[in-house]
Amino acid sequence: MLFCPFCREGFEHGRECPEHDLLLVPIDRLPPVPERQLERVELYLDPRLGRAPVLLGAFLVLVGFAAPFVRSGPIGASALEVAIDGAYNLWLTPGAAMAVLGVLWRRRDGAGLRAARAAVLGLALGGVLPLLYTARRIEMMAAAQLTDVDWRWGAWLLLVALAATALGSLFLGRRPRRDRG
Repeated sequence: MLFCPFCREGFEHGRECPEHDLLLVPIDRLPPVPERQLERVELYLDPRLGRAPVLLGAFLVLVGFAAPFVRSGPIGASALEVAIDGAYNLWLTPGAAMAVLGVLWRRRDGAGLRAARAAVLGLALGGVLPLLYTARRIEMMAAAQLTDVDWRWGAWLLLVALAATALGSLFLGRRPRRDRG
């Protein structure tokens, strides 16, 4: 049995592929099959195509929002509690993370993710600005009352998660190194 080097179909009779007019070769002389390039992910949580740092960052923002955020004197609060107690601009931080997750939900192919790079970067920066503004306001209020501010692990988690989202946006839509042609 001989095989067409193009379509890889086997033929028992003949020396040429009837569709491609190529000489048939034995199976051990077939050229290697190039690996299919990844251009689309089907699962939402698929980390390929540069989605891993953005997905992780957006999920960690939501976790960090409920984690211990700040302690000033005997009072401690999460970013969620600070937002509920009057720092309404802080709601933009988890809102930006939810919007990033929405972008990743809608765009699962390489071209769509590359087109969303600027939007995801803007959302990450839009999430960090209210966080920095609120942190500055808390520092000013604590200084006015002559108390110290202790930033808890939730504040640092929010900053690292937003940085991961922003940096990850630069690689959205990029295929793994072995898939690049």
